[in-house]
Amino acid sequence: MSNYCIIIEEVKHTLTFMHYLIKSHRRSIATLTGVLTIASLITYHHTAVLSMEHNGGWLAMSSNSRSFSRTQKNEYAHSPTHRVALRMQNRLRRRGSRAVPSIDVLAKAVESRQQLLKKQVSVHFATEENPEHTVWVVSASRYPLWITPLFTMTEARFVFNPDQIEKSFIDENILTVEPPVHAVLRNIIPKEHEKSVARAEIEGTARSGYLANEKLIATSIAKAFHTELDQISIPLAKEDGRIVNMTDLDLGDLKLWASGRSDYTGSTYARANNVRKALNEHVQNTVVAPGDTYSFNSTLDGAVSVANGWNMAKVIFNGGDLEYAPGGGICQASTTVFRAIVNAGFPVVERRAHSLFVSYYKKHGVGIDATIYPGSQDLSFVNDSSNYLVIQSYNDGSEAYVNIYGTPDGRAVALAGPYFSSTAPESLLYKGRQIKETEIVWVQRVDYPNGESREYQIGSRYKTLPQSLAKEYEPQQTIHASAPLARLDE
Repeated sequence: MSNYCIIIEEVKHTLTFMHYLIKSHRRSIATLTGVLTIASLITYHHTAVLSMEHNGGWLAMSSNSRSFSRTQKNEYAHSPTHRVALRMQNRLRRRGSRAVPSIDVLAKAVESRQQLLKKQVSVHFATEENPEHTVWVVSASRYPLWITPLFTMTEARFVFNPDQIEKSFIDENILTVEPPVHAVLRNIIPKEHEKSVARAEIEGTARSGYLANEKLIATSIAKAFHTELDQISIPLAKEDGRIVNMTDLDLGDLKLWASGRSDYTGSTYARANNVRKALNEHVQNTVVAPGDTYSFNSTLDGAVSVANGWNMAKVIFNGGDLEYAPGGGICQASTTVFRAIVNAGFPVVERRAHSLFVSYYKKHGVGIDATIYPGSQDLSFVNDSSNYLVIQSYNDGSEAYVNIYGTPDGRAVALAGPYFSSTAPESLLYKGRQIKETEIVWVQRVDYPNGESREYQIGSRYKTLPQSLAKEYEPQQTIHASAPLARLDE
């Protein structure tokens, strides 16, 4: 009996142990099942993320175990452009930007920026004197800050920022042009007698110059980068200097009316000194009242002699003899004054050409010259405007300038020529006949605002004349206006 009881107890212990093992095994199975489920979810999530990043789409499982997917075709996938666009997109998101375009849109913008970085443009700045005054070679790779991104939710592009271009233009001092200079008139000294000249006391000499329009330049360059052009030309607008009247006298506007110019390169030292003396000491700051007659000889203020500071240089005597005399070269100044008178359209009272063709007067108006000799030959004109004229003159190197300032009345001067015997039209007659081989003729037409027109012939006859000149100077027509050219069409 006792043995039976012992067996029964052992069986109970065995069953209890087996029950414990079964419960423990079930817990292990449940734990293992949970671990496998979590691992499966992690693997699925990683696969879904990769699918979204590399295929531009998404993959998910619904709660009722039905699966669905959508994919997008991306031509930039796995390309360097795509990776740059992806980094750009991530940066925009990190910065909290509200305008974050898609990868495709950003990738196209990246490609366009790469093309802009390869482009180079030569910018040519032109003045009246020099069509290539300055050349500025620019590129986006040299100035990367010029490129600015413009992003929206649906658009992405890179453009050139004119403000950055303007900053570089100013900081690097690209242009070296002289700005316009204005002079200040302090007083008028009237004529002492009939054969003298009125003068103005003026601080400085007014000169034309150039002012760069930085904004226009920057905008032009920015536009060029978005075209196929690899070079552009930007003309610089010339601004005239003016005389500022600080007196109580009503002298009008004193704007630049007309200019004359000549070149005395090759002159001897003595002749060049006489030219400068005539321009800077005698013609300079002369005044012509309305209705008055200007006399060049009156500006010389006395005898042309060594005692009065004139140097000995060659002068034409007896129509063809070259001899040394005080003041040789003064005619360079009178010729320059005459050219200003012609361009202004004032009536000429007295003028004579040189008897010998002088090479100093070829440039800026061949055949338009004026000789003077005190006591026998003068250059004079009438101020037929309603306001005062102030004449300023100076030299810049071997270039002589004469500028007439006044109140422009709208007259326009058309100057056609030079005409030689071999180039003049058959209908053109000078003094009622054909032009001779030793003559040069210009035709001047002055149109006034009231509709009136006057025509003059400027003829110069020399003892001899190189026939090769006709081949050097083709006849042409230029217009000089004492008012904006737009008024000529009114």
